[in-house]
Amino acid sequence: MQLASAYTSAALTGRTQEQQALRSPSVSPEGNGATGARDSTAQTAAPTQHQKTRGKPSQTGSPAITQSTAENAAETAKSAVKSKTAGANAVFARYDLTQISATEIDQMTSELKSAGFDDLGFLMSLERQGATYRTEMETRATVPGYETNSGFDAAAPMDLLAQTRSERDLAHRYGQTTERLDSQLAKLEAAHMNRPSAAAPAGPSAQMAETLVLFQAQRLWIE
Repeated sequence: MQLASAYTSAALTGRTQEQQALRSPSVSPEGNGATGARDSTAQTAAPTQHQKTRGKPSQTGSPAITQSTAENAAETAKSAVKSKTAGANAVFARYDLTQISATEIDQMTSELKSAGFDDLGFLMSLERQGATYRTEMETRATVPGYETNSGFDAAAPMDLLAQTRSERDLAHRYGQTTERLDSQLAKLEAAHMNRPSAAAPAGPSAQMAETLVLFQAQRLWIE
């Protein structure tokens, strides 16, 4: 009886010690391993985040650089437009649009292209009045076996403003759209108005010479 009680007491004491050992985190191998793994993971993750932050490009000064680039591009575009305008004006200054031949129109068109003038619609309308285009149309209109002569003279001067105005009025009378011809006429008139006037003659005019002759004759008669 006493021996059985002793065994029972020993069994209860051993079970109590096992439960206390299981409850204590300091003696649990699994607890220590999990804690060490979390610490190791945190230490590994921290440098990675730091590397991401350190490797990220700085945004300081980017807006100022972008604005400066845009301003430089705008200034370059303005300079290019001014250069093209000056080149076109110099070409128009060499031709009198009220006394210009079809051959000269071809020359002027070629010079405008070389000067960087990029109004393709305007240039195409000019080419339709040029000698090359009109000669080609004359050739296509020729019927074999029939003699056709329109009397076109590539060297004869014409009033390009009056010619364009006449074409515009004709299109208007027949109910056709005149937007292209209106634009062409406005540009031609502007180019002609900006053309510098002819230089004054260096010598005396005919009227002044006649006045001088009469004055001299009167003086001789009085003497």
